[in-house]
Amino acid sequence: MGSTNSHHEAKGKSLSRRTFLASAALAGTTAALTSLGGCAPSSNGGTSNAGNNGSGATASHAWLDPAPELPETVAEETYDVVIVGAGIAGCTAAQAAAEAGASVYVAEKFEGVTAHGTDIGAVGSSLQLQEGVNIDSALAARLIYQWGQSEANYYLIRTFVERSGEIMDRYIDMAKETGYEVVLNSEMTARSDWDTLDDRFKQFRTAHKFLLPEGSDLPEQPWNVGYFINMVADDAQERGAVFAFNTTAEQLVRENNAVTAVIVRDDEGAKRINATKGVILATGGITDNEEMKRCFCPIALRADKSDYFPVGGNLGDGLIMGSWVGAALSPCYPAPIIHPVSLSVMGPGFDTCWLTVNRDGMRYCCEVGFEPIVTNARMNTPGNVAWAIWDAHYPEHAQRQEPTKSKSFMDGLEDKVEQAVTDGAFFKGETLDELAEAIGVPGDALKRTVERYNSFCDAGEDPDFGVPPRFLSSVKDGPFYASNVSAWLLALPYGLRVDQNSQVLDTEDQPIGGLFAIGNVQGDFFANSYPVTLPGTSHGRGMTYGYLVGSALARGETLGGYKAGIA
Repeated sequence: MGSTNSHHEAKGKSLSRRTFLASAALAGTTAALTSLGGCAPSSNGGTSNAGNNGSGATASHAWLDPAPELPETVAEETYDVVIVGAGIAGCTAAQAAAEAGASVYVAEKFEGVTAHGTDIGAVGSSLQLQEGVNIDSALAARLIYQWGQSEANYYLIRTFVERSGEIMDRYIDMAKETGYEVVLNSEMTARSDWDTLDDRFKQFRTAHKFLLPEGSDLPEQPWNVGYFINMVADDAQERGAVFAFNTTAEQLVRENNAVTAVIVRDDEGAKRINATKGVILATGGITDNEEMKRCFCPIALRADKSDYFPVGGNLGDGLIMGSWVGAALSPCYPAPIIHPVSLSVMGPGFDTCWLTVNRDGMRYCCEVGFEPIVTNARMNTPGNVAWAIWDAHYPEHAQRQEPTKSKSFMDGLEDKVEQAVTDGAFFKGETLDELAEAIGVPGDALKRTVERYNSFCDAGEDPDFGVPPRFLSSVKDGPFYASNVSAWLLALPYGLRVDQNSQVLDTEDQPIGGLFAIGNVQGDFFANSYPVTLPGTSHGRGMTYGYLVGSALARGETLGGYKAGIA
């Protein structure tokens, strides 16, 4: 399976029992889960691949169960750094560790690296400075922290904000050498002038997008992030990192208060992969685990769909394996990454700030920054359905709301809207009564809501929800239009409690030796609501902590973390 270096292999050794799990740690995890979500154990056992090695279902959740016995192994290999997961965080960690001279092993249950999405967020890159984008890092960190209702770890956030720019620069340089192009994704993602809004609505130009230059002979990727991930994975392998695909990590081995190995399984059987310097979990969040969503983030179950990831890619494997060796789960409520998609068929920027109503025809939220403000609110509406409403003056409204960004989608806008009506994506009525009938809301209630909303537009002040005047777009003249407000779950970050070094903690908040978590299995970075203040933050923190933790472990160190007053 992968390694051809003779000093990494010692065939035929076996290990029959798990070496450590304190009952007090399990009790502490149970208490933490009870306080977090009050999730009662189910009768159908865990849904993760982790530990499902023939032991059978239990009457509890997998992450609350005692760990299964370690299986007999058919082989044993040893590396400096062992990484579980080959997404953006895991691949970056592998590249950084290999570049720093470590021997690296990456276990990935799919047949190749996994990539999805478009943007990678960073603050203070050379590309931003070239384009005159100067972001106050202290403000950016504070706003992300405030999005989490002060539950997350501020120092994890501050490290990302302070270090992501320099790390992005390393990979911008690598992209140039490899043949890729990197741009700021200002047209599609970050509104170019939203950094001037009040703090509640601020959005900075942090989204970096990797592209194939015109005429390039490099292979196309379905997702832009794929260019980055393939680039760093290729570099890691060129430096000797071993990527073991179709290989599932099943359990961690904890000895003498440190994690020293990972039990993996491929088509040859179970193998023990030793780590002399550390194990990095980069297994993703809990997007695909319905049981965990019910326990930790039930509102995510009200999203319309979740098909943004490879099926089975985010089952909480790292959370389960960590719990089995005494790791604590994050005490923060998860921050689901949920975006709307309905209006995006019209082009970037058109899905901005229209009047929204629930099934009763009542306005229900502040219509600014669709993700996550409108989507989160929609998932708590009666019947879990809502509608965006606009009138015949939508071209003028769109240009006033987005004077810069609207230039990218105004050509042929009216034709696109009418085509969307024909296709059934939008609804249209010559009167509000006709529109109400088309979308199934009470006509009288809709008209009262529109009348009240229009009065706010005329006055230039929204006392109900505080929409800034620029985004108040009256609904006065027919024809009138509506679109369903969708809510797609793109990712559900939730994971293990970590310290400022991204080292996993036990239930007493003490570091577990040799165990680190990055990417969406890194707990305590997001909480409650995903921050759109810095677009691309999820991928950006995966890149940032992947690099920092990978390179630090290769040197036999921890990354040091951010401390107040020390940049």
